[in-house]
Amino acid sequence: MLLAYIIPYALISAQIGTTFTQDGGGLATWVRHTSGDTLGYVVSWMYWSSTLPYLIDVSNSVIVAISWLVLGNNTLDKHMSTLWFGIFTFLVILIFIILENVFSRSMEVMSLIGGAAMFLMAVLFVALAAAGIAKGYHPASNLFDLSAYKPHFSTHYFSTTGLLIFATSGAELGATYIQQVRNPKKEFPKAMWMLAIMTGFLIIFGSLALGVYFDANHLPNDLKMNGSYYAFHYLGEQWGVGNLFMYMFAGTQLVFMLAQLAVLIDAASRVLSADTAARFMPQWLLKKNRQGRPIHSYIFTASCVCSSYC
Repeated sequence: MLLAYIIPYALISAQIGTTFTQDGGGLATWVRHTSGDTLGYVVSWMYWSSTLPYLIDVSNSVIVAISWLVLGNNTLDKHMSTLWFGIFTFLVILIFIILENVFSRSMEVMSLIGGAAMFLMAVLFVALAAAGIAKGYHPASNLFDLSAYKPHFSTHYFSTTGLLIFATSGAELGATYIQQVRNPKKEFPKAMWMLAIMTGFLIIFGSLALGVYFDANHLPNDLKMNGSYYAFHYLGEQWGVGNLFMYMFAGTQLVFMLAQLAVLIDAASRVLSADTAARFMPQWLLKKNRQGRPIHSYIFTASCVCSSYC
């Protein structure tokens, strides 16, 4: 995955960003300038619509992180109905759009803090998992049998790989901020290389560390929603600190997901309206506020996400 997808993907994203540094539509800009306005317009809508499910997923993750901070366990479904879960997700998106447009640098600050903290938590998890094995902790998965790493090509294998590709995608969103980079031709490719290296570290060593605490053949059904919290809970139990690591991760996850939410709303809105031929789009959707953000596209994006709960 690292050699066949992640590194080429990062390099392609770097190419997208550095080819047209005067426009802020990312992938839509690239297609528009290479294949014409019409195809660029189609791509902007397609890419924008594909971002909406992920926006919902990130918003849900914010609520889950708050529930672990408050409840300290996975009993959110016993305290909140699906309706209220949707209502709270709607409120998270609404409040965040307001705050993001009131405080001009909120997205940059939260992205820096959340991203750095999450990477440090991942490094801590990997390091302590390795130290635990060195102390004699028996891993739940068979990490030392080479046959366990041999792929069995099946529908399950390819569906799992597809989920991994989905989880590691998103680097091209950085191209929408190329105008804000001081020296895009030089700095943006460096950022993409750093992203590829960090992603590779998390995929390889993070997966091995998760194998210490989860049996790969008997994973919990709610692994996607609560798996990370279980992992840090097990880590705390192993090192005799109770739920300390779990609460540290929950707080980090909350900030990280809020930062992701900000970036996704902003970037999806820019792809949709920042560099689309004016003859295709209604003028109200192209309007920008004094901070240069496509504010009506913001509202339109958030409204579509929130309406999915109705």
